[in-house]
Amino acid sequence: MYIYQPNRILLDRQIKKYSHYIKGRVLDVGAGSFSRYVGFFNYREYIKMDIQPGKNIDVVGQAENIPFEAETLDAIVCTQVIGDFKNPSQAIKEFYRVLKLGGTVLLTESFINEIHDEPRDFWRFTKFGLEHLFQEAGFKIVALDQRGGFFSVQAQSNIRYLINKFNLYSHSWTRIFNPFFRIYSKIMFFLDKLDKNQNNRKFALDWCIIAQK
Repeated sequence: MYIYQPNRILLDRQIKKYSHYIKGRVLDVGAGSFSRYVGFFNYREYIKMDIQPGKNIDVVGQAENIPFEAETLDAIVCTQVIGDFKNPSQAIKEFYRVLKLGGTVLLTESFINEIHDEPRDFWRFTKFGLEHLFQEAGFKIVALDQRGGFFSVQAQSNIRYLINKFNLYSHSWTRIFNPFFRIYSKIMFFLDKLDKNQNNRKFALDWCIIAQK
């Protein structure tokens, strides 16, 4: 069931914005039960990896020990899962190992989000933390893009609270909330765009980093 959430809307826009960096032989790390963003990319081969087997999964493996030879991939996509890795630093070093020279990582992850996927929700990241981890592994940072500001954070937090409190995903009638969530979110998006104060940018839903070997 689809329930409108600000973070998902902004995430789709952000990945589309940077999708041109992803091409060739691509590995999706933490693909999950379905590949939401595969249609955004122009690729030769798209390989889906996760820690659990499933219909959507091509390769079972862990990000900290990727089952590929060195310098065999052109790009890596890793969306909203690095916070679930016990050792994110090791995972990013693995990204570097398996990428060809000039290969690219597109990674997104949360800054402000509720606790989820217990007990595997380990980390939150600032942009400085992500930058450090990638540079430490040897990557060049091409882009480090913030997703959302103060008002988007408020909208996502309020909507997510309602989803969790009333278990909205378990009831088909909850779709009636979508128009209200959409209008509310668009107002908050507009307020973020309108508010140029630096304090607004101290709040973020998530980050998107493009890093090149």
